[in-house]
Amino acid sequence: MRKCLRRAFILSVFIVVFVATAATAANAGDSTGEVAQLEDVSKQVSSIENKIDELLGHGGWARPGRLLESADCGYGDPSSQFAAWGDAAAYVLAPQGDLSATDGWTLNKQATVVYSADPFSGAEHSLLLSKGAEAGTPAMCVTLDNPTIRFFIRDRGGNEKSHLKVDVLYEDFGGHIKRLTIARLQAGSEWEPSLILPIYMNVLALASPSGVTAVAFRFKAEGLQKDETLSISSLYIDPLKMS
Repeated sequence: MRKCLRRAFILSVFIVVFVATAATAANAGDSTGEVAQLEDVSKQVSSIENKIDELLGHGGWARPGRLLESADCGYGDPSSQFAAWGDAAAYVLAPQGDLSATDGWTLNKQATVVYSADPFSGAEHSLLLSKGAEAGTPAMCVTLDNPTIRFFIRDRGGNEKSHLKVDVLYEDFGGHIKRLTIARLQAGSEWEPSLILPIYMNVLALASPSGVTAVAFRFKAEGLQKDETLSISSLYIDPLKMS
């Protein structure tokens, strides 16, 4: 039963991502650059899937760690936040995703919260990343029904070599925190939606007796020029269904 659920989960992620990418490509005219910004993590994901099968086959479960213990499991009502860009999925705001509160975030000196944001979501704050900036979200609960994330992004003074590195933090089967790079995003000079980013590691919810696992996200500004900045606003999670 669990193996069937896992296969259904993987299929649903690919359907969600490819359908949305196709819709975005139809609006933009070309998806080549979008695909290139997503990291190929198929080997890592396949390895974890096999370990899940092995663990469950021996009647075991993953051990919860600090990430799950500190995770925020509360979400608001879903809305079609990105419908104007051909993405009809219902999204919920991630914990502290609008940056109105930031006590759960970790920011280095080059990452600051400013009183301005994208003009689409209604948020009032955004994250400003200068050269060398790193920022981490609070930990949040996810299930098989939370396959992707999306947010708004802007690059001021950009160059072709600059990008936003996106990592997902997750717990392995022993409860240890691991990191997987899922994308290196480029953005234009005006606010726009990011690509739809698969989380992948929510598949670990299959190895949890509660059906819930935890993830967090790390953003790093790479390749920026001296006066160049990257901005992030309004982080959302896509639920396939709401209970």
